[in-house]
Amino acid sequence: MTHVPLFDMNLQQRKEERDRQKELIKGEWDEKKPDQSFIESCNKRIKYIDGLTEIKDPVIEGKALEVLENGDPVKFIIGTYNRLHVGDTDLGKIMLLSIANQSATTTDGTQPKLSGEPGKGKTHAVAAMFHLIPDVGYKLEGSLSAKTLFYDPDLMPGTIIFSDDVQISDDLEDTLKRTMTNFQRETLHRTVDRQLQPRTLTIPPRTVFWMTSVSSPFSGELNSRLYEVNVDESPEADNAVMEQRKKRAIKGDEALPTDEKVKICRAIIHMVRCKTFHVRIPYADCIQWNGSRERRNLNRFLDLVQGFAVLRFMQRCKVEEGSIHMILASTQDFDDAKVLYDATSKSQITSVTEAEGRLAEWLAGKGPKTINKLVGEYQKMDGNQYKYNGIRKLIKGNDGKGGLLDKVPGMMVSKVDGEEAYELRIFDAGAVGSIVSLRIEAYEKFPI
Repeated sequence: MTHVPLFDMNLQQRKEERDRQKELIKGEWDEKKPDQSFIESCNKRIKYIDGLTEIKDPVIEGKALEVLENGDPVKFIIGTYNRLHVGDTDLGKIMLLSIANQSATTTDGTQPKLSGEPGKGKTHAVAAMFHLIPDVGYKLEGSLSAKTLFYDPDLMPGTIIFSDDVQISDDLEDTLKRTMTNFQRETLHRTVDRQLQPRTLTIPPRTVFWMTSVSSPFSGELNSRLYEVNVDESPEADNAVMEQRKKRAIKGDEALPTDEKVKICRAIIHMVRCKTFHVRIPYADCIQWNGSRERRNLNRFLDLVQGFAVLRFMQRCKVEEGSIHMILASTQDFDDAKVLYDATSKSQITSVTEAEGRLAEWLAGKGPKTINKLVGEYQKMDGNQYKYNGIRKLIKGNDGKGGLLDKVPGMMVSKVDGEEAYELRIFDAGAVGSIVSLRIEAYEKFPI
């Protein structure tokens, strides 16, 4: 039988392949020493076949195409995400655009880092968007070690890897930095096998990491490669979550249901993921950029523009330049990227988390404060007091990585009654909202 890639199989071929995998499992169990890894591989393939069959259903596929051709796929997917997870809309969009950017050869990749206090919903936010990705082979969840990904034979190009409350070793950080830098190409690791023969292992291109953390325990070099977004920790968000949970309890609803809209989202994402785009921003020379302090930030913004264009590819102009097929980002894509960047750019400018930023703003101009003094005077957003170690982590980070001392210029350390005290005379988070704009002639020359 001619080998047909799983994504290219029709319904009958998928059925036959599923039956074949079942027979392989049955045959393996009949052996004296069944190969558990082989059985696991067969079960995984069956799971992927079932996931494809779900999103290839003619009704689901037809409704997904309707959204892609005539609706707004971003609005549809984020609306479904917000039904599963209350609030954190900007966070959801960053995650969605990180998926879209895996289908563009012209991006550097968007690598979300999601920060927030324990119990504030960062894990649930990621789980909600992760639920909208079809389980057909390009999503993984779990902890990471430094070299695991190099040894995974099933790792596909464009895989999304979700790791919750990640702990970063120096070796793992090196792997993450190289994989993110090599977004559009393979990342190589040279080692030796058991016979001491040279062997080259690879992580496929366009791998995206969704990582959550309470603070920001990464080095400056790794942080500079991440798009940091903070969950909403306000009392209003807490109340909205409680109301949603009560309504869900009354109805007996699942936390992450697999209903028709979820299946349509999965089908939309798969249709985007199965294509590769070259994206042009024809009005790029009309973009006015004032945020020059961190050079990667302009690339981050341009990747957002491209991500919006990719998600709306069926409604974008297409051009051919030689053998290259391109789509043109519209000014709508710019406007949506600007709104999103303005809402999230504080973290990109200062690299501080929301909790760190709140402390820095409070501390500015108040004179030297010891950690014990801060525990007594400074409060969380919900009115509760911080513990000593909580304040210490905001100021010093983890093992000297992160924290205000590492991130904020002008943080001064002195001694007050034998105890370290910290002072910040001015904290300028940057002119958020005025970093990027588009000259009016772009809207005249390239109408939506």
